[in-house]
Amino acid sequence: MSSTEPLVAQSNLSPASNTHGTPVQARLFKITDIPAAMDAINWPVSAALMRHWFQGQPWPTENGGMSQRVKEHAECPPAQYIRESIVKMSWVASFEKIQPVLAELRRSWNNAAAMGEIRKHLLKAYGDKGLGCHRLVFPNLASAVERFGYFNSRAITFSKWSSEGLNDLRGALADFNLRVAAEGDVEVHADRILFRPRTLLFYAEDNYDFNDDGSVFSQPLGYWNFDGIAPSLLAATAHNAGVDAVSRGIMQRSLFNMSEQNQRRYIDEQSKRYMLVLNKHFADYRARYKRGGDFRVFSDLLREPLPPGTPAITLPKH
Repeated sequence: MSSTEPLVAQSNLSPASNTHGTPVQARLFKITDIPAAMDAINWPVSAALMRHWFQGQPWPTENGGMSQRVKEHAECPPAQYIRESIVKMSWVASFEKIQPVLAELRRSWNNAAAMGEIRKHLLKAYGDKGLGCHRLVFPNLASAVERFGYFNSRAITFSKWSSEGLNDLRGALADFNLRVAAEGDVEVHADRILFRPRTLLFYAEDNYDFNDDGSVFSQPLGYWNFDGIAPSLLAATAHNAGVDAVSRGIMQRSLFNMSEQNQRRYIDEQSKRYMLVLNKHFADYRARYKRGGDFRVFSDLLREPLPPGTPAITLPKH
């Protein structure tokens, strides 16, 4: 094992009775092993996003993380820090937690709060255009909608200290935003803009970063081993206690001589231990190896036609 490998934790045994004089060392679990562990529990989207982070380059900021202005959505990230080909909105929508939020956005895409956003974005795009009819249509890129301006949004959140929704969605996006906008026909008149919406557009948006919020404790990302993630702290503790019990039994039976077979058994057993993974492990990895790039992740667009007769929206220019 290279000395430059990023470690989360290790456990080893070097008994004096080892006749070969070679340390018995458990296989080390590294944060770079997490994508493979995600594959093992059938979290393909989570694995793909994390691999993209490891393949990316740090930001030109003091700590190499995403700039605060981008993190706070005060400005858009550079193109190299945007990824919108991994997450599919149809996949996001397949999770039970998402269905009621999508239903709410269908109802509220043009509510009172949204109308201010609709007016702002349409006047910015069409206020100075010549009189006539224009089509508002986006390519299948959520970043294009984000730059134009979404109409409404809802936050999807998970408890950081519980196993609620322990699935590929949480592993991939954790807390993220669901956005809605609309395509349609825009009529520019002398004193107003008339928007005739035809299609709703839904997408997911998230900052994929490992920057803590300045609190004393680094955000926990779960208890991991080579086989996946523990469902809870209690389960991880009980599992590790079992690993310790089996390992002690191997050591006791090998008091005067640890056979190669028992060495392998010990190593295999210790490799099953769950390790607590924190945000700071990724920040430390980035600082040490100058690799790992935070990025903005978008899903593709989920389009839903509006019913015939959906009212037009009149937007006074002044």
